[in-house]
Amino acid sequence: MILKWIKRLLPTGQDREKEREQLQAITHRAFLAIERYSECSEEIKSKIEQNHIARHLIYDKGGSAEHAHN
Repeated sequence: MILKWIKRLLPTGQDREKEREQLQAITHRAFLAIERYSECSEEIKSKIEQNHIARHLIYDKGGSAEHAHN
């Protein structure tokens, strides 16, 4: 009786397969998000260089109150 109850609590092959598929989907979505961020970042850098606006940007240095002008 207890053995049957324990077996019901353990994941089945189908459960493990579902979990694996979900993990793959999450990993793939994270990869795509990082890729999109990287592409957007490169596009922004390119536009900044093309338009020579870098000298007008203010950068925050690591959360401190100091700012540096480029």
